[in-house]
Amino acid sequence: MEYLVGIAIMAIVWFIFFRLRKDMHKEILWGGYYYFTILTLGFLLIKLFAPDIPPQMTITPGYWNPNTLFNLARITGGYSLEDALYMFFTGGIAVAIYETLFRKHIGHRHLKHKPHFALVIGAAAGIATAALGVNLIYVLIAFSFAGVATTWLQRPDLIKHSALGGITYLLLYVFSFLLFLAIFPDYVTTYYGLQNISGILLFGIPLEELVFALGFGLMWSPIYEYVKDMR
Repeated sequence: MEYLVGIAIMAIVWFIFFRLRKDMHKEILWGGYYYFTILTLGFLLIKLFAPDIPPQMTITPGYWNPNTLFNLARITGGYSLEDALYMFFTGGIAVAIYETLFRKHIGHRHLKHKPHFALVIGAAAGIATAALGVNLIYVLIAFSFAGVATTWLQRPDLIKHSALGGITYLLLYVFSFLLFLAIFPDYVTTYYGLQNISGILLFGIPLEELVFALGFGLMWSPIYEYVKDMR
């Protein structure tokens, strides 16, 4: 299936980072598990408190309607085995991308503990965005950018890390997406609900994909240092 091919591309990138940064195995695994846990919890909460949201607001089929193993995405409304793998791999890649490309190392000197408001503020922004009746992709985007803003306010020392990590993650995401489209050129027009989002394509990629990738990279590249109070 097409989605599995996309996951395979991401898995290769993840494996390269994992091999290059043997000193960051714990952080890479943590980044993947942490993102997987947060998004899985978010999906379950949506199902619990908003089980009847209009189809155009959903990730599946509202945002996109991919073929997945056992047809799980369509059955659950947006959660499949491929989604779980995506969360794990992309979370690990984002955590390691800045340190790998810019040859940085995570320090082990803990800073003065600060409450980790980024995830809470991000969640609040996501809930406020959902109240507008828009597609859930905008909820994820709001979560990321509100989390970024909070991180920058609390940890100015992580701004450079976040900015460079976000930009390089976006570039890597674009490269991977273009490679995917070279294999499946009609995938976006066939499986994305462009009528429920802006419908704007850049290089054949939905604008929302690019904005989401940037926001995620900005928030997640320094997430380990932020949560663990490290430099």
